[in-house]
Amino acid sequence: YIFIFVAFAFMACEKTIFVGGTVTDYQSGDSIEGIEMGLYMAKPEFDYEDKKWSDLELIVTATSNSEGFFSMEIDEDMDLSHNVFYYPLPPTDTLLVNAKYTTWATGNFFQVRNGIDYVFKLNRPTLVQFDMINFEENEINIKSTDGFNKSFGLKGEIMCFAELLAGNEYKFDFYEVIESNRETMEYLGSTSRYIKTQLPEDSDKVDWLMPWQIIEIDFNTLEK
Repeated sequence: YIFIFVAFAFMACEKTIFVGGTVTDYQSGDSIEGIEMGLYMAKPEFDYEDKKWSDLELIVTATSNSEGFFSMEIDEDMDLSHNVFYYPLPPTDTLLVNAKYTTWATGNFFQVRNGIDYVFKLNRPTLVQFDMINFEENEINIKSTDGFNKSFGLKGEIMCFAELLAGNEYKFDFYEVIESNRETMEYLGSTSRYIKTQLPEDSDKVDWLMPWQIIEIDFNTLEK
C-alpha cells in the first residue's frame, strides 16, 4: 500500500500542458486530416537556412483530426523559450498524407508557445512540366475545375508549384488564345491526368519538393 501511495503521489507531482494547433492547405484554406505533426528540438548544429531532419530531435507526435486539429501533451517544466519547433514528420511512404504537403515557402513554423492556438499552412510540393505535342505555335491556356489556370507560349515550359495536389486526378481543358487580352479563346479539347505522389530526392531536407513530373499532352489525343 505504501508503494502504491508513493507512486500516485509522484504522478500527481508531474504536471503537463497541451500545445498544438490546426493544419490547413496553403492553397485552398481547407483543414488537412491525417497529417502527423512532430514537436522538435533543434540540435546545436541546426542550420536555419538549410534545415535538416538529422539536426532535429523528435520529442512527441500527434495526428490531425477531421478538423485539422492536433494537440500534444508535454511536461509543464519543458523549456520552450528557444529552439523548439513544430514540423510535419518527414514523408516515408507515398500513401501517407505527409507525402502531399511540405513547409517549403510557407514561413509560419515558429517556436512553440504554451496553449493551442497556431494555424499551420502547409504547401503542396508538386512540380509539374507540361510537354505539348502537335499544337500550333500559338498561346495556349489550360484550365481545370479545381482552379488551375495557366497561359503560356508553346516554346515555354509550364512548371507548376502548389496548384496541383499529388494523388489526385485532374481534368484539363485547353484553349487557344485568340486575343492577347485572353478575352477571346477557342476551345481545343480536354484530357485527364493523374498527378502522382513522390518522395523527396533528399530525405534529410526539411523544406522539400517532389522530383519533376513531365506530363505529355498530345493535341491529337484530346477529347473534343
